[in-house]
Amino acid sequence: MSVLNDYYAALERLKANKPEVLPKGSAINNDTVAMEAGRKRGSIKKSRHAALIEAIEQAAQAAGQNVLSPAQQIEQAKTKTKAVKSDYDQLKKDYEKLLEKCNALLLENFELKQKTHL
Repeated sequence: MSVLNDYYAALERLKANKPEVLPKGSAINNDTVAMEAGRKRGSIKKSRHAALIEAIEQAAQAAGQNVLSPAQQIEQAKTKTKAVKSDYDQLKKDYEKLLEKCNALLLENFELKQKTHL
């Protein structure tokens, strides 16, 4: 059996959720197909296996797995970073307001204690 046939057989086993090497429910991607075929992670290269990679991506999408390109992953990370930064800025503003309230209450408490002790 050729290497390419091994990869396609491994892909079919993963699609059927009946892997022989990996645990059931493993994600369908280039690395898992390679490992299921008895090869090392990263052995499926775009330059040599373009059709196989396309088949893997289609199988992953059909299985409902989110397959994002590197550019999409970067864009998603940027969006997450912006959201986290926005949340952080809002929390910082809320913290400053609460700190002001706390200081005002401490001052008022101090002044009331001074009046009662006279």
